[in-house]
Order: sequence, then C-alpha cells, then structure tokens
Amino acid sequence: MPSLRGFVLFREICSADFPFAARDYPTPDVQGGRPTWSYPMKRILTILGVLVAVFAIGTFVYTSLPQDWSVPFPGKTAVRVHAPPASTQEDIRYITYPDKDSRIPIEEQIEYKNGVTGYIFYRPNGTIRETTEYWPAVEGIAQRQLKSGSLRTDDGANFLSDRTFRKDGTREREGKRLRDGTYQIDMYFADGTKLERHQLVSATGKPLLEQVYREDGSMKSFTQVDSTGKMIITTYFADGKTESQIVVSPNYWENTTATYYYPDGVSIARKVEWSTYSINADYYRQDGTKRLSYGETIYSSGSMVWVQYDAKGKPVLKQSYRVETKVDSATGKSVRTYLLRSVEELDGTGKTKREITFAGDGTTPNGVWIPKPPGSYWSGTRKTFYPDGSVAKVEEKNNDGDVVSTKTYAPTDNVRENFPGSYLVRPVEDPIPAPPKKTATPPPYYYGYP
Repeated sequence: MPSLRGFVLFREICSADFPFAARDYPTPDVQGGRPTWSYPMKRILTILGVLVAVFAIGTFVYTSLPQDWSVPFPGKTAVRVHAPPASTQEDIRYITYPDKDSRIPIEEQIEYKNGVTGYIFYRPNGTIRETTEYWPAVEGIAQRQLKSGSLRTDDGANFLSDRTFRKDGTREREGKRLRDGTYQIDMYFADGTKLERHQLVSATGKPLLEQVYREDGSMKSFTQVDSTGKMIITTYFADGKTESQIVVSPNYWENTTATYYYPDGVSIARKVEWSTYSINADYYRQDGTKRLSYGETIYSSGSMVWVQYDAKGKPVLKQSYRVETKVDSATGKSVRTYLLRSVEELDGTGKTKREITFAGDGTTPNGVWIPKPPGSYWSGTRKTFYPDGSVAKVEEKNNDGDVVSTKTYAPTDNVRENFPGSYLVRPVEDPIPAPPKKTATPPPYYYGYP
C-alpha cells in the first residue's frame, strides 16, 4: 500500500512551484527526421517517473509491515455477565462455568439493587446444591452478615435445611428435613432465642402442624391437619385456657365453623359458620342462654337479619336489613350500606306478633301487619301509611284473608304507629373475622351453592 509520503510528494510535483508547471514553453519542429521532445511531453514523462518511484517506495514499505491488520474478537471466558432487565430487583449477575465451552454453571453471584449479595452453587448435573445471601456491607466491618443459606435436595427444588438471620445477626428462622420426609420450620422472636412459631410441612408441601407462642413462652394457638385434610385451629388465652376452636373442612362444599369461649375456657360466647355466600352467628350469655343471632348473605346486594332473645333465651325481636355494596367515588373503596326493611315482634315460640315494614330510607314506616293469632298469614290487622309515616287505612281480615272492616284517616289526623326507637338501632358486636382460607377450590364450571 503506497505510503502517505508518496501522495504528499506527488502533490508537490503538481504544485505551481515545479518548473514545468510554472511556464508554458513553445513546442519545437521536427528536425532531421527525428522529432524533438516538446516541453509538455517532458513534463508528463517526469511526472510518470516520479509516480513509479513513489509506488516502488510504497510497495517496499507495505511489504515490510505485518500483514495481519484485523482486530481479533475477544474469545469466550469461564465467567459471563448477565445484565437483567431494569424491572427486576437484580443489579447484575455473574455466572461461572467450569470452562469457556460449558453450558452448566458451577456458581452464580447476584448483586441486588438493595445491596444484598446472593450466591447459587450448582451440582455437575445442573441442579442447585446450595444458596447463600449476605446483607449489604457495613462500613468499618470487613465480614458481611449472613442473611440466609440453604442446602437443597438432589433435584434442587426442595430444602434439606435452611436458615435466615436478621441484619443484627439474630436468628430469624431455621428449617430441616426430617427422616420421614417432613420439613420442620422454627421461627424466632427478635432476640433470636425465643421460639415464636413451630411448623411441620409434609414432603409434598402440605401443612401438618403449627404451634404459635407468646414471648413469655405460653402457647397462643395450635393448628393440626389430619389425614383427610381437615384442619382444626385452637387458640388459647394467656392463662392457657381455650379461647376458640375453628374447624376447616378440606371440601369446598362444606362450611367452616368456629366456637369462641368466655375467659373460663368452657362457656361458649359465640358460634360462627361461614359458607361460600353467607355468614351465620349465634351469641350466648355465660349461663348458656342465647342472646343474639345473626345472618348475612354476601353478594353485591344481599340481606342481613338480627334476632334478639330475652333472658330465658326466647326470641323477642327480629330486624331485617337490605345490604348493598357500592363504590365510593371519592375513595374508590367498596362501602356496604344497611337499610332497615322490617321489624318483627316475636312470641316465645318465634311466631310474629307484629311486623312493621319501612320505606326506602330505612326509618319511615310504610306498613304494619298484626297476625291473629301470632304467625297467621291470613287473619289479622293490616295498616297502610302515608309517605310521611302516618296511618292512612286500617283493615281487618278474617281467616280467609277477606277484608271485613276498614277505617281510613286523613293526613291531618296524624295517626302514628307506636314502637320503641330501639327498633331502628342495629345491634353492634365485635366484627366477625374472616375464616381461614381453604386449600381446596371448586372444580371448573361449578355453579352450585354450598
């Protein structure tokens, strides 16, 4: 390849300072049969001579240089770098292989965005053998605090053992595989020594047992799952007496039930039953008599019923509500509203003595039915009302439901139906907690109502 100096020399030859390029000499005639070279021709020959010299020099220089001008691409290495997407919690990942041509790694180092460093160690067959994680480095402390570590089964999918530590080095969790294949998990309070939770999980990952403790060492709850999948959760008061017992069936069509006790651990305070679309509860006095019952259907629009009982446990009053669920436009949250639809006065056997129905506002009466005798559907007194809640008409009906007498009133008469203000007040009790979640789910296309 001609050198740069050759091109520079050629430019100088063709410049205005070269004598043949500076002047235009006349061309002589032919003399003696032999032509005399003209000055332009001499100029051309001179330029060609210079070009030949430049080319020769350039060729010599080019052939004397190394002939491989290509830049080699870096070869594969045993350590490869993986930059994960920004959406993940990882910052960067280093993957180490036995050699540059291997496809099964022996180790991965993961740097997380929160400063935690994790390591994954592999067996020769590619399954995970061990994992460790370290908390972010602390200035002035050379050794980093271990965050977690685990040993894996041959398939790499399950733990043989695991342990977790808090930033301060206190023990948070320990787990180990037992001889029968179950996995034992212990979790600790902030001091790292007091046991907070003890669990057993089957080899297939199903819960078998859980014991929860208070910091003073007393048991707070005990959960056990039998061979059929039925789960029984028992909670305890601080003195060790039974607080509640919840029974969760493995079958989606069977209801979940709970019994709550008074502090003596014997007297029943409340019984609750959850179905797919309803909740029912009975409340008891400590002497065992019933004082309240509650039932609610759970839909976007449903109903709720409260029944109150006297000191002997006899029903005396029933309040029925319409329940609606609407979205609050300001907060976007679901809000449940309860509107009183009717109040029934009951005799000792639960039959209706008087029923008062209410308008859409839940407070203004719009009808009264007084069955004679209590519980009758046909015979009794029917009252209708004006929109302001005053009595408009009173009808007496016989056993066939026929009207035998009628009495009307004008709005100016302002005849009112008397009833206690407490009829408009909904009972208030401690909220019923959500039931424990079932592991069983309905099969596809199941439209039944358990």
